[in-house]
Amino acid sequence: MPIENCLETRTPWVELTTTDEDWKAADPALLGTMLAELHLIRAFEETVLELAGEGLVHGPAHSSIGQEGGAVGSIVGLRTTDAVNGSHRGHHQFLAKALTHEAGGAIDPTAPITPKIQRVLQRTLAEILGLAQGYCRGRGGSMHLQWFEASALGTNAIVGGGVPMGAGNAWAQKRSGTTDITISYFGDGACQIGSVLETMNLVAAWKLPFCFFIENNLYGVSTRIDEITADSRLSVRGQGFGIPGWRVDGMDPLAVYLATEAAAARMRTGEGPTVIEAEVYRFFHQNGPYPGSAFGYRDKAEEASWRARDPLDRMATEMSKLGLIDAAGITQLRNQAQQAMAAAVSELLEPDPDSAGKRRIRPQLWPDPGFVNVGVRGDASELRQLETLEPTTYQGSWRQVKFIDAVSGVMDRRMATDERT
Repeated sequence: MPIENCLETRTPWVELTTTDEDWKAADPALLGTMLAELHLIRAFEETVLELAGEGLVHGPAHSSIGQEGGAVGSIVGLRTTDAVNGSHRGHHQFLAKALTHEAGGAIDPTAPITPKIQRVLQRTLAEILGLAQGYCRGRGGSMHLQWFEASALGTNAIVGGGVPMGAGNAWAQKRSGTTDITISYFGDGACQIGSVLETMNLVAAWKLPFCFFIENNLYGVSTRIDEITADSRLSVRGQGFGIPGWRVDGMDPLAVYLATEAAAARMRTGEGPTVIEAEVYRFFHQNGPYPGSAFGYRDKAEEASWRARDPLDRMATEMSKLGLIDAAGITQLRNQAQQAMAAAVSELLEPDPDSAGKRRIRPQLWPDPGFVNVGVRGDASELRQLETLEPTTYQGSWRQVKFIDAVSGVMDRRMATDERT
């Protein structure tokens, strides 16, 4: 009989759950900041769905309602110089980074709306509506939110597409000698994408300060995760590459915060990448204002059970137990967040003179059409004056060369002749 020894990976993989003691030990200012950001993002997303229903959002409106706890919990403790990039469902990721940056990491839940916070809400909404005052001058829209000042590298419409780019930023951070980190957000569907797994291999080999943050909301559009993969505990992916992982309840923002702090401590000291899987739930369909049950792939009982675990309610309940806020304070916070969004909308919209009872975007807020190509290096028109040669008509001398040598040779020549390369 052969001898069989049970093998184990050498990489930690844990499930982190908070206790009452964790909530008691948490800094009240941290809890208040998380509660404020959760409410600001929720009010923002509700406004986006409202405007999408009026036909004022051009393109999909991928709501993050229900998933805010993962973004807020993982970002609230970051430095401004720590970078994030995100997914097509990325409004909450961008807003958490922008709000944390502008507020200096602290927001008072009794008075959350400062001029800086109001500006973040309005500029982000303007970008989603395609307007000039947006962070990308209206060219980014809902799925390409970017603000380098806050180290928000950009959300990405390609499933898993932001992960290799985030790794590139982590490589630059390490090469620059900083202790900054990069967190890349993606969903359960992207865990099956080759570029994500290839990136895991590289960042582990190079020990980059990079976090793979998986927002596991259980559904790829309408397909359950357990229908497409044998092990739906997606943080297991890191084990094959020697990357430690944390699995947390994404509806518990404090659990996400504690997992991120532990992961960040590893990354900042040069130990390499980490994986965090936060199990969350989008309350609505892939995009738009209807629940998944309206399309038949989820039932109302499942949706109700997850809504009962709303991260906003979890934060409010735990803070109320600690005497940090009461029902009136929570109501006041929600009202202030909604009023801030109403104020932002009033700056961007006006009554439509051609349709009674409807609104339109203020015409003067659209970008100048001449801005469309600003920053674009070329459209190939610069090549028109060059001679084009076809291999069948080329009369010069040929030499045999391997493809890989041809590619590296061209790159070497370009770097020698163009300092931008």
